[in-house]
Amino acid sequence: MCRLISREVKGKNYYYLEENIKVKGKWQKERLYLGNEKPGNKKLLEHFEKFKKQLSKKGIKVVVPPLTDFITHVTAVKLNKAIQKKKKFLNKLTAKQKQDFIKREKITFITDSNAIEGSTLDFEQTNNIINEREKIAWLKKKYVITGSTREQEEALSLSKCLDLYEKHLKQKRDLSEELILQWHYVLLKKIEGYEKYAGVWRPVNVFIRGSLHRFPHHTEVRNLMIELLKWYEVNKGLIHSVELAAKFHTKFTTIHPFADGNGRMARLLMNYILQLNGFPFTNIPLSKRSTYMKTQAAGNKEKYKPFTKFLVNEIILQNNKLKK
Repeated sequence: MCRLISREVKGKNYYYLEENIKVKGKWQKERLYLGNEKPGNKKLLEHFEKFKKQLSKKGIKVVVPPLTDFITHVTAVKLNKAIQKKKKFLNKLTAKQKQDFIKREKITFITDSNAIEGSTLDFEQTNNIINEREKIAWLKKKYVITGSTREQEEALSLSKCLDLYEKHLKQKRDLSEELILQWHYVLLKKIEGYEKYAGVWRPVNVFIRGSLHRFPHHTEVRNLMIELLKWYEVNKGLIHSVELAAKFHTKFTTIHPFADGNGRMARLLMNYILQLNGFPFTNIPLSKRSTYMKTQAAGNKEKYKPFTKFLVNEIILQNNKLKK
């Protein structure tokens, strides 16, 4: 795996990009000299792209960027195989089967993502609500519809978020403050009591019942989110995409930038980063909620390995299970 390393010679540090390569059963090192000053991330990315081209001419593919902490070369290869398994699986399906599979994947995500936050709706109930969406939308134009529960509205809102998500993904729009606030507006604008918080950084302080973690004061939120987006911008390409998505998710939940909907937004954003980089859409199963929540508690203490490993395992496991 590619690493940024330094060598000290006569009291001076010299920097290199280094990749360990196995050739005919023996390990050898490939290096690119970077100079005697540690490069910033922008310059490092330029060096890394040059190094990849240099190695590609020798038939060597670099799969782990140099600032990756927790994903090894072996794991990266397994993740790439997961991508190929998903592609092969989808390619074997008819157009109708593919459409149905993607719909089930979407409904499963909506069901589990809302259930992690306390919703009691199961897959079938969520599916029925989403299927009735167009009919309900038409009726609302002509009549006043009452009796819709918060859980039903949450399912509909998350479905609409995914529609917008797909539109942005096709356009390959990168993450931005505008994009995140737009999704959040769709997520909360129909939730009774939370309309005024839709699409805005939280103007109130928040806490999680049973957690000792103190989230940042609401006056700090916008600056922290701008810093997070800058972190994302300077590290994409230098951190393996799965680790980048996992760290972004955990940093986001640590900030807790919204009055409500933080977990659902974090899982949307995580998947958006994955899919922008060619990795499969990945659900966090309700059955693993306890483990998932522990990884987020660790993330509140800037321990990002637990959730990175959790996400890696889910991507590999979920795509190994795919069968036509």
